[in-house]
Amino acid sequence: MSTAESDTPQHDSDSEIWSAITAFETILEAIPDDRSSLETLSHAYDHIGDQTKTLEYLVRLGQVIVRDGDSESAGYISEKLRHFSSTDADVLAVCEQLDALQATIPVVDDAPAVADTPAEVSSGASAATSTPGFRVADELSFAWKLFEAGELTQEEYAGVAQDITEMSADDHLSTISVLHTLEQRAFSGLDRLMGFVSRDTRTPIISLLSFDLQALVTSLLPIEFMIRRGALVYGLLADEALVVVMNPDDSGVRLAVDACIGKKCHFFMALPSEFDVAISSIKNSAPRDS
Repeated sequence: MSTAESDTPQHDSDSEIWSAITAFETILEAIPDDRSSLETLSHAYDHIGDQTKTLEYLVRLGQVIVRDGDSESAGYISEKLRHFSSTDADVLAVCEQLDALQATIPVVDDAPAVADTPAEVSSGASAATSTPGFRVADELSFAWKLFEAGELTQEEYAGVAQDITEMSADDHLSTISVLHTLEQRAFSGLDRLMGFVSRDTRTPIISLLSFDLQALVTSLLPIEFMIRRGALVYGLLADEALVVVMNPDDSGVRLAVDACIGKKCHFFMALPSEFDVAISSIKNSAPRDS
């Protein structure tokens, strides 16, 4: 193979990255505070090794998060900014503002003990409701990794990022995820993409429709947590929990599930439509107030 031929895949990848940079910088010219564009550009410049531009867009994103009062995203961006160990006054100022904003999140109690009875399960699940919820940044980061891996084109990534950002602005209780967005867009490569994610994150794919969901098991997590975080317990293996997650790339949701139910967890993937069917079944079987 010639040198030119061996360099082609990397060249094509770099061309895609630069095309994305151009597209999202154009969006920022019209909408300077567009969060999905700022997040995407920080990822893009980090990918090509331009740390100055990466930091610039992270600072701008942090300023927008502070302005919007988004305490759930504050810690994530503050942590990324601190990786630069910058002494720049603007960087330090926005880090302080983000930390102050994050401090407004209610303190979560220690994880509940492993439940042995339905009453204890219910009590443990209630404690989980104070766990931080969905974060746009986690899904955009997941989508960007799929774009970098060639599983999404620039146009597909842009569409997913736009949908996720718009959906997150709606207060309606629903599961927002990259996989949900792709399925709703009738993305033809969903099976291929999920196979890639499964291999990359070492998260097996299962069919939720093959399992008879038991209330004692599913109630290990409260329904709002399941919907907002895209996670549900579908079974137990001895004293260990089997959990489906909609974003296998998000280590934060795995830690949150572990903390909430106090059991060793094994994580799996499933189709978004099957996840939604399971959630609907859980909601319909839940006891109603008289």
